[in-house]
Amino acid sequence: MLLRYIIIFFMTLLLSILLTPGFVKIAYRLGAVDKPGRRRVNTEPRARMGGPAMFIAFAVSVLAFSKHIQGWQPVLMGSFIVLAVGLVDDVKPLKPMPKLFFQFVAAVAAYALGARIEMLSNPFGGDMFVLPGWFSFLITIAWMVGITNALNLIDGLDGLAAGIVSIASLTFFLVAVSKGQTGAALMSLAMVGAAGGFLRWNFYPAKTFMGDSGAYFLGFAMAALSVTGAFKSTTTLTLLIPVLALGVPIADTSFAILRRLAKRRPVMSGADRGHIHHRFLNTGWHHRDAVITCYLITFLLSSIALAITREWVLAIYLLLSVFVLTMILIGAGKIFKKQRKGGSSDAG
Repeated sequence: MLLRYIIIFFMTLLLSILLTPGFVKIAYRLGAVDKPGRRRVNTEPRARMGGPAMFIAFAVSVLAFSKHIQGWQPVLMGSFIVLAVGLVDDVKPLKPMPKLFFQFVAAVAAYALGARIEMLSNPFGGDMFVLPGWFSFLITIAWMVGITNALNLIDGLDGLAAGIVSIASLTFFLVAVSKGQTGAALMSLAMVGAAGGFLRWNFYPAKTFMGDSGAYFLGFAMAALSVTGAFKSTTTLTLLIPVLALGVPIADTSFAILRRLAKRRPVMSGADRGHIHHRFLNTGWHHRDAVITCYLITFLLSSIALAITREWVLAIYLLLSVFVLTMILIGAGKIFKKQRKGGSSDAG
């Protein structure tokens, strides 16, 4: 089992790292480029098409281990739908309502294929409480669409969304392993690899952005993963784990909605600079410091979630996992830099 975990992680990580530069070139050809502007933090044009690289890396790895994974169909199907919508939006911006419509379509498709919140148990003891069908449907759809947009809104600084997803996915992996949910554990590790591989090119100063295609894919996949496997039919306290692990984007989105309502602006209005990461920058923080602070908050919230559910050992494992992932990405960065220098010398 350990070998499967190691293989799926490194397979996804390498695919994501290797595929991203190719899609950067495609993005420039198609005009999927973020240009500097009043609401942008980048000072130079940057390609914004990270979604396909991450999705392909994730999908290939999951399909390669599909016989060991139950419930991969709703995750891949829904993710593919939002990825396609995001790709269109990256090339030619869409209005909010069409994007929201297809997010609902993706969520309904995932629900129909089995990714849903069906039952809860009394945290103080007692039998499982089966949710009414209509309530299960509404809460599952709202969760998937909400997290998809939350990840998109938090994607405002280099490496922010990809790093948060990497930490949250590690948390999901540890919980899934502890619950004996092999399939959920494999998919969670594949998500770590996909987001981590892209982070190699996206961390400050970013070589490329993930765009809506990447943010929608990561957001939806995380939402779908969190209602499968270890979280599908479980205790009320355990459900706090995905909520807290994704606490930064959830809190940021909640404040954004309240802020816009207070100003009598449409909730689905264009991006603004009132998000938590922008506020860090406005107080004089360095770009990198703001991102790392959000990482630390995510790590802290994930650790609190694990502690609340009395998973003390998992909290320690999470710390070690984040450290190992950081070392792997730093090592990958040094390898690619050496290869580039070697290639430049040979060309000279």
